[in-house]
Amino acid sequence: MVKFILTLGLLSLFGCSGQEVHTAKSTLALSHSDKIVTASALSKDGKFNLVADGKSVCLWKNSQSKSPLNCLRGNEAKFIEIVELSKNNQFYLTSNRVLVRLYSLLNNQLVGEWQVADNIINDIDISADGSLILLGFRSGKASVIDVTKNKVTIFDKHRLDINSVSLSDDGQLAFTGSSDKKAMLWQTQTGINKHVFSHGSRVNHVSISADGTVGFTLDAIEDSTFWNLSSGDVLAELDTYLRFFEFNESVFSPDKSTLLSGSPRQVLQLWRVSDGALLAQWQSEITKGRSSVLSVAYQGNSQIVSANSDGLLEQWQLPKLRAKN
Repeated sequence: MVKFILTLGLLSLFGCSGQEVHTAKSTLALSHSDKIVTASALSKDGKFNLVADGKSVCLWKNSQSKSPLNCLRGNEAKFIEIVELSKNNQFYLTSNRVLVRLYSLLNNQLVGEWQVADNIINDIDISADGSLILLGFRSGKASVIDVTKNKVTIFDKHRLDINSVSLSDDGQLAFTGSSDKKAMLWQTQTGINKHVFSHGSRVNHVSISADGTVGFTLDAIEDSTFWNLSSGDVLAELDTYLRFFEFNESVFSPDKSTLLSGSPRQVLQLWRVSDGALLAQWQSEITKGRSSVLSVAYQGNSQIVSANSDGLLEQWQLPKLRAKN
């Protein structure tokens, strides 16, 4: 079923620093599943949406709304809780938290599959060209899969669960966040740490820029920090009074000036990296009950897209950003 929702609207809010916060309704919404979605991943350019709903894993081209490009069904689609797309739009992966499968986006053929002992996977990322896969486990260990060589390397990185992982585009740098209250930036070839960042509570979310020079970490209570990953210095903290908030996903803009985030509370937010100011906020539509924003992406210079757990893909207009005074 495909649903079109065309709405326009513009409101103004103000952040805690007095920064005006842009907000508006979505300009377009498409239904990509009539079931509750267990996992969804947008391509980095916002052109594709990979959706798992317990019965199927379907790849949608967001400019075409009538039917998906292809689907996995049967055993390949059962219990899938994590999906990802490579930045070059050549590969996608699925996982039931025990097994990882990599497919060609072009012909939907299986490229490879891996299972790492009895480890339970908490999070996955894939390099831009699809040649490297990073797994973060509940055991605190991390695995790097070299797809070309079919080689799996396990690193003992954290004392407790790895909750979130993020890879630089070239796959050379891994950023991992753990319940041991640390975020680590490390080399995927050797496992050697470049920086270790301590937090007040468990680190639930990390994100790294495409070139591996800027990072973001969010802990369970109040630490929400932008980092210069070259020097290890703090760039800014999120300018908010909120505590105990969560991100399902966040992505840096290509110029690293903003961070786009999606949360379990149906909210998308746009943050300025230089000072942590909230620049824009949007509310995802709820169609089946309490909905969660599962994936977000920039779409060119003027739009963003989001995918939520109700199976809804939404498109939003970016505000024209003024230079910081």
